[in-house]
Amino acid sequence: MKSIFIISFLLIFLQTDLQPSKRFPVSSDFVLNDAIGNIYSVKGNNITSYNSEGQKLFSYENPFMGDITYADVKDPMRILLFFKDFNKVVFLSNKLSELGSPIELDKAGYSGVSICCTSNLGGFWLFDSQALQLVHLNANLEPAHKGTVLQDIFKNSQELPLRLIEDNDMIYMSLPKTGLLVFDKFGAYQKTLPIVNIGRFQVIGDKIIQFYNNQLYSYNKELNPDSISLPEKLKIVSASIYKNQIVASNKEEIFIFNLQN
Repeated sequence: MKSIFIISFLLIFLQTDLQPSKRFPVSSDFVLNDAIGNIYSVKGNNITSYNSEGQKLFSYENPFMGDITYADVKDPMRILLFFKDFNKVVFLSNKLSELGSPIELDKAGYSGVSICCTSNLGGFWLFDSQALQLVHLNANLEPAHKGTVLQDIFKNSQELPLRLIEDNDMIYMSLPKTGLLVFDKFGAYQKTLPIVNIGRFQVIGDKIIQFYNNQLYSYNKELNPDSISLPEKLKIVSASIYKNQIVASNKEEIFIFNLQN
């Protein structure tokens, strides 16, 4: 609860002249934080981890599976990488070493996967863009749960989800033109939160965190947003928050902002 309070308080009262406390050159497509504050930079087929001070820890890349489409680092002991071009999933340890062989989703019977994420139930979730539903695969790659078929939501849209997160027995999936779709822990559709332009996002307690157009937004249950403006001159394209720290990237550098009242 303390971290949720800090985020809520700072998003309301932080002044706009925010400046980075650290910056270091790292080429990245996007940056992420895990549940213990480690920083991850994803670039092409490479993912590299850093501690909260920006010290490089571990690195992983696989030149045979194309670029990393999505990384789920919520559980630092079991990181999921999704390689959409080759329709494969890799699980990594906290030292970014492979936990078993890459999972070939085609062989599991899912050739139209848009996005994946880890699950507290074990295994992982995927969105089957052909069946238009969430599917939970267990450790044996068997479908343990199949979610609501989302025919009505996708009938007038060709967009595909950009991010999938399981948190607090709920599942969240972003469709930038539609909003944030919310499901129960078995994949049953509950509602759509009308948050526009939502791509990559975080769920922290009861807050939805979104970076868009140089602003880091925090939405409460009523979807009333607070926001922090990041320095325009830095040309930030990706940002993530953990407790009192923002990590951001302009694709050439990583910036660390310490939030202090």
